[in-house]
Amino acid sequence: MKKILLAFLLGTATLAVGTSCTKEYYDTVVPSITMVYSRDANQWQNVQNSTTSKFVPLSVPELTDYYVKQGIVNVAISFDNESNYNTLPATIDGVSYNYEYTAGSLTVFAQDPLLEEGINVPVPQRAFFKISLTEADFVE
Repeated sequence: MKKILLAFLLGTATLAVGTSCTKEYYDTVVPSITMVYSRDANQWQNVQNSTTSKFVPLSVPELTDYYVKQGIVNVAISFDNESNYNTLPATIDGVSYNYEYTAGSLTVFAQDPLLEEGINVPVPQRAFFKISLTEADFVE
């Protein structure tokens, strides 16, 4: 009888503890801003007179020192009038795309992935660059 009573007591306690917990959900909204730039093939420049690396500079006044030191900077590229985007860095059709940034500007690079001399890197006739800036909490 004691075993049945003990089992009943444990079962009731487990049920009471398991059902008394409530889940709380917090919606965290991280503010972001996004800009889209379009550039034509004639706006790309050679890196140090090299045919294996080209770049296109973008003036981004919204890219403040805050985003350089603490925020998040994401870049995507589209070759089909913004129907599809590829997140950078990426290798697309044999061309490696990456970027670097500083306050006020962002530069997108197109390179031969192997950097073989004599290889001419084809740049798109028109490319769209989507730049997203997101606030973030920096933890040291």
